[in-house]
Amino acid sequence: MASLFPSGPPLPVFSSLIVKGPYHASAPIHLALSHSANLPETCILMITPSRDTMVTALRDHNDDWMSVHSGQGKILELSQCTTVFYPPSPAHFAYLVSMLTTDDQSQNVTTILDQAPSLVVLIELSAYFLSDVQTNPNGHSWTLSSYMTLVARTLASFAALSSGQSDIALVLFDSQLDDLKLPVLKHPTAGPNRKPSKLENVAFFVQKYFDMVAVFEEDDEFFLNSSQEDEREMDAERRNRMQIFRRGQSVPFETLRWVERPGGSTGGAIFVWS
Repeated sequence: MASLFPSGPPLPVFSSLIVKGPYHASAPIHLALSHSANLPETCILMITPSRDTMVTALRDHNDDWMSVHSGQGKILELSQCTTVFYPPSPAHFAYLVSMLTTDDQSQNVTTILDQAPSLVVLIELSAYFLSDVQTNPNGHSWTLSSYMTLVARTLASFAALSSGQSDIALVLFDSQLDDLKLPVLKHPTAGPNRKPSKLENVAFFVQKYFDMVAVFEEDDEFFLNSSQEDEREMDAERRNRMQIFRRGQSVPFETLRWVERPGGSTGGAIFVWS
């Protein structure tokens, strides 16, 4: 079964899933590896805006399991099932997903796939927009459809690519999705008294495309006194939970709890299940 962890509970069966909140940087990697282990004859596609950002996040998180196992033959074999693309802008993203093909007669060899993927993973699409939104909240050109179009194009492109022969699962990892707010329409820029466009929560609309939503957050149900708080800070320990919701529901049907702390043979992050 697919999982976001090196060991621990598997994810429920899904066809489309959003993962949001402060998930660990290695979660997409564990998902890809576990998916490949279950379906070794299939391939996986990952799309994320920046290779440097992804590598830095993995290095900073320092997953102990990955440090120990990433060079082993079996893991290397599984990782070869995954292809990663790094389109640097929404325009590049849209062009990429429209050009992906399994037709070896295509003129663009970089977008030819050996076969249609069984899993597509989109990572941190908010990064395309948040910098502009935060630095120039009333002057940027992005709208709600800017984000929605990326998801819609992905769904349409891979539906055509599979030709109905097999289902393609879609997972969107976006730790900043709840922070991204965009207008439905942009008002004309002329005029000194122009009113700011009304902002909409992007997550509310994007989640309508997906069957399930997994929300990572710090577990606030653990009570710590001051001495425990000091000890926790010294140990860099984090108590987390992941709640999984079905589309349109406000009550999770599954909740997982764990502690993340340094340990293992490398001193990297390990996951201890409660």
